Amino acid sequence: MNRIIDWFFRKSSFFDEEVEQTIQSVIRSIFRYIIIISLIIYLISQFVDIKSIIAGAGIAGVVIGFAAQQMLKDVILGFARLADKEFRVGDFVTFNGTNSGTIEEISIRFMQIREWSGKLLTIPHGEIRTIQNFNKGWMRVIERITVSYQEDPTRVKELLEEVCVICNEELNQTLYRVEDEAVEPFKYVGVTDLNPNLKYVGYEFCITGLIKPEDYFETSRQVRFELMSMFHKNQVQMPAANMVVTTEGLQHIHGGQSLSDS
Repeated sequence: MNRIIDWFFRKSSFFDEEVEQTIQSVIRSIFRYIIIISLIIYLISQFVDIKSIIAGAGIAGVVIGFAAQQMLKDVILGFARLADKEFRVGDFVTFNGTNSGTIEEISIRFMQIREWSGKLLTIPHGEIRTIQNFNKGWMRVIERITVSYQEDPTRVKELLEEVCVICNEELNQTLYRVEDEAVEPFKYVGVTDLNPNLKYVGYEFCITGLIKPEDYFETSRQVRFELMSMFHKNQVQMPAANMVVTTEGLQHIHGGQSLSDS
């Protein structure tokens, strides 16, 4: 059966490769269930009268119905998601905000994704609540970096603009394009915060760029490398740790006065 399915899709050219892989995966899953169910019915029929089973299927049907409720839910959701084209084989996705990986197989009941570590994760459709698809349309690289208040913001701005020029040259092939025109090349956004968190104190700057989704992670790493290389080359000061000291109620060990009173 697998050979017949493979032969059919090799001879056809109705869909692109990723869609074909998804359809093949679903068709194999459907045929697999049909064969298994047919085999079970055949084996049972060799030892038990099927007609008597059907006649007394009232109570058994209720029991089986409860047992198959979750499976039926998985199948219905599987068909709905396939019809909505939420994802396809080869997409990089995150499920329920926790599990991330590349889709390797889609069946009518479950989905298998390969995590970055190499683990193969099988998730029933009924357990999938939210889906983040990193292969739809475009993605925006957003890199924020905080520098010391001692730095001249104009100097930092010029360095970041230089980084954007380098990224647009070195990573040109990853930029998202419409009619061969880059929609949003890497650009300097500006100062996005003056005290971004309690750990470090300084100016927060930001650069962004619109890229093809399949290049998102690798491009993000390369942009960070260019940022660090530029800052290291020009000895840009990074923010110092912000330390808060509470003196209330502290006293010298040898009868000294309270620091809060001094």
